[in-house]
Amino acid sequence: MAHVHGAGRISAAVAGAPGAAVLASLALAAALPVTGDVRLLVAILAVLPAAATAVCLALLARSGVRAWVGSALVAAVSAAVLVLT
Repeated sequence: MAHVHGAGRISAAVAGAPGAAVLASLALAAALPVTGDVRLLVAILAVLPAAATAVCLALLARSGVRAWVGSALVAAVSAAVLVLT
């Protein structure tokens, strides 16, 4: 029974986590009360550390389901912030 959820965690780390990280960095930039140029700079600078962190957290999740739920939750909250701003 060892590593039963390994494929789920890896697929979440490869497919789900980077997309959620991009949405999170865009939502962060959209919520800032600054000019458009500064928003773009913040989004560009924040996306690489966010993606690396998201991939690591997806790989460290206890199961594939938890990794996918975490990525989906971050993506849903980020999408809601983008729609509301």
